[in-house]
This record gives sequence, C-alpha cells and structure tokens, in this order.
Amino acid sequence: MLGLGLLYVGAVLFVNAIYILGYTSSRDAAVMNLFTGGLTFLNAIYFAFVGETAFAAAQTLLFSFTYLWVFVEFWWERESMRALGWYCLFVAICAAPTGILTFSSLPILGIIWETWAYLWFVFFLFMGLELDIPKETAYSTMGVALLTWAYAYYILAFSGTPI
Repeated sequence: MLGLGLLYVGAVLFVNAIYILGYTSSRDAAVMNLFTGGLTFLNAIYFAFVGETAFAAAQTLLFSFTYLWVFVEFWWERESMRALGWYCLFVAICAAPTGILTFSSLPILGIIWETWAYLWFVFFLFMGLELDIPKETAYSTMGVALLTWAYAYYILAFSGTPI
C-alpha cells in the first residue's frame, strides 16, 4: 500500500510544482490533488482498521488532508492560502520527528520523511507567511516529487517492501 500511495504523492507534487511555475491552471492541478487526497485517505482508513496502526493512519492523513485542502483552494481559485500554509507548519512539525523515528528501521524512508518535512515548511513560508519564493518552492517541490516517485517506483517494481 505504501508504494501505491507514494507513487501518486510524487505525481501530485510534480503537478503542483508545474502549477507554481505557471504552466497549468489551478483547476487543472486541482484534479490530481483530489485523486491523490482521496487515494491516501482510503489508504489511511485501511491502515487504521485493517493493516497497520493508528500512527501509520495518522501519518497518511497528513498527506490526505494536505491534498484535499489544496484541491479546495485550487478548484475554487481562492485568493489566499494562508490557513493552508499554517497547516503545513503543523505537518512539518509532525513529519520531522517521524523521519527520525522511521530512520532506525527504514533509513531511506526516514530520509524521505525529512524531505517532506522540509517541503511542508517551505509551503508554510510560501503560503502561510506569504514570502515571495515561488521558484524556490516550485523547484523544491519538483525535487521532492522525483525522490518520492523514485522510492515508490522501487517499492512497487522491485521489492514490495520499503527500505
């Protein structure tokens, strides 16, 4: 399940980076955010009630609520995303220790958690504090998208097991 969800997290991050760079409309980007938010939400429900722990479900919901909120912001073309930016700070604060906890058993995933924490913090700066850093945000998003996609692809194609 992890590889499946992360494949689409990589995809949505890529689409969002393209949006920030101005190569697509907010409504075009909204669709991928809805798909990914919905998929990760279903994964979280599975984790909570069938396959994993409440902690795994909570971690996954950090992604789900991010992408579902981005969907709402993009679809209705809202002017300000400040509240979403402040939510990203909360998520960054949750993600950073998750990376540390994960590193001991799954070192690559632990490192990737730290890149997600970094990216959520960048989104806090960009949206929550409204710093004028669109290119930095877009290229950071693109880098994390490619890393997430590569990790997910490895899990799905070669091992089935996170590393």
